[in-house]
This record gives sequence, structure tokens and C-alpha cells, in this order.
Amino acid sequence: MAFYQDQKIKKAKKVILLESDSHHIAMYRRMFQNAAFEVDLARTREEMLEELREIRNGEAPKPDLVLMDFVLADGYGTEVLRAIKKSHFTRDIPVFAVTNFQNPDMEREMKKSGIFPDKYMLKAHHTPAELVNEMENYLEQRSAGPDRPKTNLA
Repeated sequence: MAFYQDQKIKKAKKVILLESDSHHIAMYRRMFQNAAFEVDLARTREEMLEELREIRNGEAPKPDLVLMDFVLADGYGTEVLRAIKKSHFTRDIPVFAVTNFQNPDMEREMKKSGIFPDKYMLKAHHTPAELVNEMENYLEQRSAGPDRPKTNLA
């Protein structure tokens, strides 16, 4: 009985996936669900901006993480990143940009403006399993807080 009392019940982490490519959506959704992430999907900038409005208005819960591509069917995702990081309601939501889009000018502009994702990864350099591992590690370290050790060792 004591064994079960010592175990923490893990709550599924909520991820909003902003991705317009159907193949990537299916692959990421499967990987995230297998890793016990709850996945909400936005396929366009407009869908994601609407989700952010709902979060700001208290109509939707904050996700634990936003995973986004910068190249979307309706334009670039940098507008979404800016909306997340500029609002005091959402700026604490970690954003992982996972993209194959590399634009040094855009990256310089994001850094200059102080609007940059918490993690920037190239799809071509990371498998979905590596991405899930990065997300889990990031969220685990974040939940550990500054006063708790960031290790699984007891």
C-alpha cells in the first residue's frame, strides 16, 4: 500500500501542435499520444491565434507547451510566436519551433526583438522520438523549479 501512496499520479501534459502538413500532423500526433501527451491541433495561424484568444479570455486552458512550424499553409508562424511571447497571459508558455525553414535574417530579427522560441530545432536533424524526449526533459526540468533537484535520482 505504501508503494502506491509514494507514487505520483501523472497528469497528461497538454501540447498545442501548430502544423499544416498532414504527414507531420499524423506522425507527431501518434508519437505524442504514445508518450501520454494530450494533443490539440491548429493547422493555420488563424486557428492558433483564435486558440490564444480563448486562452486569454479564460475559455480554454493553457497548454504546457506549444510546438510549431514556421512554415504554414497561410504564411509564417512568427506572428503566432510574437502573439504568444508578447501577451502576459501566454508568455510563460514554452514554445518549441520545429521546422525545416532556415532564414538567417528572420532569426536575427527575432533575436533582436527578443521574440524567440524556447527551443529551435530543425526537423531534418531530429527524429520525432528525439523531439518527444526533448519535450519531456524540458517540461520535467521546468516543473522541478529552482529549489528542487533536476534529476530522477532519489
